[in-house]
Amino acid sequence: MPPLPDLRLYSRAGCHLCEDAETALFGLGVIFERVDISGNAELERLYGWDVPVLSLGGAVIAKGVLGRERLRRVLKL
Repeated sequence: MPPLPDLRLYSRAGCHLCEDAETALFGLGVIFERVDISGNAELERLYGWDVPVLSLGGAVIAKGVLGRERLRRVLKL
């Protein structure tokens, strides 16, 4: 699959939903950047309670429970 421009998964250590989202993205063969928001005041303010958050080209496209089927729909795979 070709890389999606600026696909980022905002997450934090110890977040099981974040780990599930990352596993689902890997399983779909999607290339993305994982961004740990821990210790970054601005990212904590933006995404603190919403992680995991998936953004594409700087726009949030999904957050919360990001299972394989939901990611397929959101990313149009």
